[in-house]
Amino acid sequence: MPPEERYDTRFEEKKSLINIPVRINMMELEQSLNRQLTGVLYEDKDINDGDDMMVKAEKRSDIKLSVTGQQINYRTPLNLWIKYDLGLTTVEATGAIALNFKTAFEIRNDWTVETRTDIEGYEWLEKPKMRVVGVNLPIGFIADMILKNSKGKLTKSIDKLTKDNLDLRTMIESAWKRFFDPVLVAPEYNTWLTLNPESIGMTPLTTINNQLVSTIVVESMPTVKIGDRPEVASSRPLPPLRYVDKAQDDFVIHLKADVSFREAERIAQTSLVGQTFTQGKRAVKIEDVKLYGQGNNLVVTTKLSGSYEGNVYLIGKPVYNAKTNKIDLDNLDFSLETKSFLVKSGAWILKSTLRKKLQENLDFLLDYNLKGIQEQLQQQLTHFTLTPGAYLNGQLQQLNIENVYLTQDAIMVDLGLQGRVNVVVNGLN
Repeated sequence: MPPEERYDTRFEEKKSLINIPVRINMMELEQSLNRQLTGVLYEDKDINDGDDMMVKAEKRSDIKLSVTGQQINYRTPLNLWIKYDLGLTTVEATGAIALNFKTAFEIRNDWTVETRTDIEGYEWLEKPKMRVVGVNLPIGFIADMILKNSKGKLTKSIDKLTKDNLDLRTMIESAWKRFFDPVLVAPEYNTWLTLNPESIGMTPLTTINNQLVSTIVVESMPTVKIGDRPEVASSRPLPPLRYVDKAQDDFVIHLKADVSFREAERIAQTSLVGQTFTQGKRAVKIEDVKLYGQGNNLVVTTKLSGSYEGNVYLIGKPVYNAKTNKIDLDNLDFSLETKSFLVKSGAWILKSTLRKKLQENLDFLLDYNLKGIQEQLQQQLTHFTLTPGAYLNGQLQQLNIENVYLTQDAIMVDLGLQGRVNVVVNGLN
């Protein structure tokens, strides 16, 4: 008679906290500006429009930027060509000027970046000169005119490029959606990780070494399932921006590793089915292995053929071994009913190595999968692409087993993972 099947499904839910430092290298924005703002940046071709001059302002050298707090400062050097109407004739002059801009930005409630670019002023690199003696160009007027007329184009371009390159919402929203998708972290073990985020926030942006720095904080209820791909939960919309005062640069993830009975049976069957055990002149062969729970105990149903035809039942308790940080199947032995029956009709099976072999393979099953989870999670933490130009790097420092219990469908293992992770943003448009 098989042992009773029953389960205790009470367990503690623990939230995981993932701190993801984000560093945005402003050199990428500078390079992007210089790629897109080239050649003639402002030109006045009409000498009869009231100012008595024509002006062409062409980019002289690379735009340079620096960042302080939530403000980006730009210095834009321009070569100037000027044609001035003296009344009886026209004269030409050349010079060079640097325009200084500042872009203030803030992150709005919907994670989009709002920018505002203004001109701070200018400095003459080479004051316009001409060969006509006694003619003085209105230097101040020329500078003010260039500032006034180039402001619209340049500030608009800078605002757009800043928004495009600091597109925080796209990166955060893409990562948020991906957190709901099961990730096959260990194909050979059919191991799936789902982060199941519940909330997301960030620390205020600061500046370190010309980089914008912040930390994204994600609260989640991650799960690991070993077996069939979990159903994809409907992802919730990206929550509004929530600022967090401070955060660490590490993560603590509490995982529920779901080793389905179906998958555990498959692996156990691969190792055990077909093996023969002898005792004297008698021999039995394992035809099948099935698993289910009885409270906190695991019942191993083993179908035999040969000198004994039928099922035998063994019971053991999956327990956490703190010394080895592994799960052992403690005291695996024949059930009382099986033992009583075999004493009368198959006592020789009790003396065979069948029980020992089952113990070894089931211990290996649990240890094998947990090692695989650790190795594959580390691989996933290495250069994991969030969006084009933004990738995640991390180091899994420690994996601890905290508890183990049985549900109707699986062996559930509570895992605690600790490590560090950061997001690098580069390759901006």
